[in-house]
Amino acid sequence: MVLKTCNNSVEANLIKGMLENNGITCFLANENFSNLMPHYNGMMGAGVQIIISKIDLERAQKFLTEQAIDNEIVCPNCNSKKVGFGLGGSKSKKILTILLSLFVWIPFGNIRNTYYCKNCKTEFKI
Repeated sequence: MVLKTCNNSVEANLIKGMLENNGITCFLANENFSNLMPHYNGMMGAGVQIIISKIDLERAQKFLTEQAIDNEIVCPNCNSKKVGFGLGGSKSKKILTILLSLFVWIPFGNIRNTYYCKNCKTEFKI
């Protein structure tokens, strides 16, 4: 089962190390592709995937949730805690750009998932 998809192999290896230190076996998928084609990371779910067994899924999700509580994300504009991660406000424009990119076989590196505030619609990076 895919536990999480990361944008780079460094983040994925850090999470893998934390999981293995807590007795949860896992491995990484798409690591080589993500390193060779970094322009596709974050586009339509591409990235390094952390794969674990179904038996450890609940325990791993609980562990990642506990780690995320310490690193809670806050909007820099309105200090709201209602923050999402995805394509953001201009989804249709970004999806059209992705389709154009697939049609002409040239990756556009500016299409990345970003954090966005659900209250004030501000897009930001951490």
